[in-house]
Amino acid sequence: MNEKFFDLAREKQDRMINGAIEVFAKNGYRHASTDDMVKAVGVSKGLWFHYFGSKEGIYVFVYDYCVKYMLLELSTIVDEDEKDYFELVKQIAMTKTTVGKSYPYLTIFLEEAAHETMEEPVKKTAESRRIYEERMDELHRAAEIGNVSDKVRRERIKQMVDYCISSIIREKTRESADSEAIFREIKAYIELVRDMTLNLC
Repeated sequence: MNEKFFDLAREKQDRMINGAIEVFAKNGYRHASTDDMVKAVGVSKGLWFHYFGSKEGIYVFVYDYCVKYMLLELSTIVDEDEKDYFELVKQIAMTKTTVGKSYPYLTIFLEEAAHETMEEPVKKTAESRRIYEERMDELHRAAEIGNVSDKVRRERIKQMVDYCISSIIREKTRESADSEAIFREIKAYIELVRDMTLNLC
């Protein structure tokens, strides 16, 4: 990557980063097109390749950038000492929607990237992937659904909440909903699941 990219005005940097994130999030690496990035951002293909060298170079830069940005936001929003699962996932959801103010497709991109199968971009982002996955695992291990004794049931509840959060972010992002509205919707569902879970006991 050409470090002169960071000499660009911040607004132009963010437009290019957002354009690449959205195209990769919607299409995956194989089907993502730099032509679509050009259309989304209005920056010539020549400039994309001047700064990043190739589509792979764009992908690697954007993935590493997204991980660093998400981890930074997690460190400022999530309470490391939180032991209640439902409070923890609300904080993680707040982080994801806060990130969405600047980079609407960032969370979706990271979710899609977790299933990427193209060997070279996966290999070149391996370290960032490891760091991100380990951090998310650490956060989720820190809190538990204390009132549900059955492990299988606890895991299904967690999976249901994860699916719910992901689906709401995807749907509302497509609708260009604002971040606060997305978080309110997610929070309402998390609290509904929490109340249903309490009634199981």
